[in-house]
Amino acid sequence: MKILGIIPSRMESKRLPGKPLKDINGKSMIQRVYESAIRCEKVNDLIIATPNDEIIDHVKGFNGDVIKTSDKPINGTERVYEAYKKIDREYDYIINIQGDEPFIKSEQIEDLIKICKEPNGICTLIKQEKFSDDLNKNSVMKVVKNINNEALYFSRSLIPYGNTSLYNRHICIYSYKPSILKKIVHLQPTPHEISESLEQLRWLENGFKIKLNSTDYDSFSIDTKSDLEKARNLNL
Repeated sequence: MKILGIIPSRMESKRLPGKPLKDINGKSMIQRVYESAIRCEKVNDLIIATPNDEIIDHVKGFNGDVIKTSDKPINGTERVYEAYKKIDREYDYIINIQGDEPFIKSEQIEDLIKICKEPNGICTLIKQEKFSDDLNKNSVMKVVKNINNEALYFSRSLIPYGNTSLYNRHICIYSYKPSILKKIVHLQPTPHEISESLEQLRWLENGFKIKLNSTDYDSFSIDTKSDLEKARNLNL
């Protein structure tokens, strides 16, 4: 099985402009993502996709692979698809690795690859957790699943409602079959997606299945200055 990893990255974050190049204890955020992801031996090729020359120059500086995309993509999924078309090679699955998760682990990518097989067209990860104030934040995505380990719904709210010992926190890394990726980037926004501001709900609302696998490994995205300070205090 041939796997392509793509890390979409751009400078124009609304809440933390220029975040891919923010320093985290001696290394930029995007370099940390790349170096963590490239440790996964099951990924055949790994590339950063960006419209920004600053990121391109920086990635070349640490000998990473990078490709320039246009300004047209409005989200990471569209940027991944544009980069894939530019690469113009055949792969069984494409993995979308978030450019703002500097502590992603190669083991998480391996956990995702375990479910990259027929008939799974879209796959992602969850981590089971007990209730906490951090889990209850609307910046942390939660998911409920069916008995076949397929996503029923994603939400910024704490779901399911009521007393439960464990919740499923969404780890925002995806894999797609190329034929499925081509379809989902042409879908129009849907009501639940707009309500929750979660793109994966667009796929569910259009009837696509999202296969889930559990991981024991943690990571977190950096969206704000406080997230950045938290990352710097980890001393990693």
